[in-house]
Amino acid sequence: MNDDQKELFIKLTHFLGQVLGKNYEVVFHIISKEGSCIAAIANNHISGRSQNSPLTDLASKLVQEKAYLKQDFLCDYKASTKYNTLLRGSTFFIKQKDKLVGILCINHDTTELRAAVHKIIELENLKGFDDFLPLCEKQDKHDTLASSESLSESIEDILAQNIDLKLLNSGFALTSTQKNEIICKLYKKGIFNIKGAISIVAKFLKISEPSVYRYLNKLKKL
Repeated sequence: MNDDQKELFIKLTHFLGQVLGKNYEVVFHIISKEGSCIAAIANNHISGRSQNSPLTDLASKLVQEKAYLKQDFLCDYKASTKYNTLLRGSTFFIKQKDKLVGILCINHDTTELRAAVHKIIELENLKGFDDFLPLCEKQDKHDTLASSESLSESIEDILAQNIDLKLLNSGFALTSTQKNEIICKLYKKGIFNIKGAISIVAKFLKISEPSVYRYLNKLKKL
């Protein structure tokens, strides 16, 4: 993706943020060999994220599994923030000749909508009308690739969801096999697609960055 294309999607992100309104967070991620990073974000009060925040756990996994080769976008899947706010997420894959160069995500905070629907059902005594509730309260049976997404503010938050950081910080000495298992788990979930992930994983595992690269090179050959 060249600079002109990046600028176009940055402007589009802020445009969509204003058009859709305060209940829609719009995020533009750039995907490169160095990893992913947020190039623009609108209405970030919803998740609390910034341009320093990482790619989500779900998006990282989708990149790792190359889901973008099978479809151009995903719509209306479950997402949540660290504040436990329920959202409906949608992801558009930005591709150039089947190469993923970016991701445009829209996360809809339906809190006010759900509250309004619940109030109407309560006021009108509409028992059995739960099918009218917004989809964010139940998992869409058609959600195959995207089941649930956590919008994390840092790579550390994502690591905490996948490995026991308390154990790593306890001074317990991991064996080479244990380190390999941890790196393998993070690799399969696409964590290393996040820019800066290698240095942070190396820090937590108390090994050098070249050591992480060696582990990853072995996995890529399998």
